[in-house]
Amino acid sequence: MKLLVFSDTHGHLDSARNVLERIGDKIDAVAHLGDHDADAEELMGEFSHIPFHFVAGNNDYGLDTPSKKMVHMGGKNILLTHGHKQRVYWGIDTLCYWAEEQGADAVLFGHTHRPFYDDEGRVMILNPGSISLPRNGIPSFGILTIEENGKMEGAVMEYHERKPFHRMNI
Repeated sequence: MKLLVFSDTHGHLDSARNVLERIGDKIDAVAHLGDHDADAEELMGEFSHIPFHFVAGNNDYGLDTPSKKMVHMGGKNILLTHGHKQRVYWGIDTLCYWAEEQGADAVLFGHTHRPFYDDEGRVMILNPGSISLPRNGIPSFGILTIEENGKMEGAVMEYHERKPFHRMNI
């Protein structure tokens, strides 16, 4: 199973649409990690054949979108959050402990607009960066793959409008 992961689109959806048009037939679901939840709702309406999961970020002010969501996929518990409540700008320890307490196998977060991936601990951690407003200068998105045997692998992909996407070394 493949989960496509976006975060921090902030109303700029052209690149996310491009990704969905190009690889939407190869993924099983989409996660949007906030900022803006309205972006996730708009994409969900346009790509209604793909299941969407999304959470609110620090710039989302609606009352209906949760700040966290546990997605059960491929026998794994995938915890979605924006990350601002776990203070991810000051490190990921709080995020990791919190994800463990929630019973997560992986935690996906955004907020920093910078990609991050770590699968060395008890909980896999993935931040897809931002496809719209990257703070490292490289637009990116994430893909979480869960094999039939339960093995998980995350990847942060560098976005190019016309060229093939490729995995970032982070």
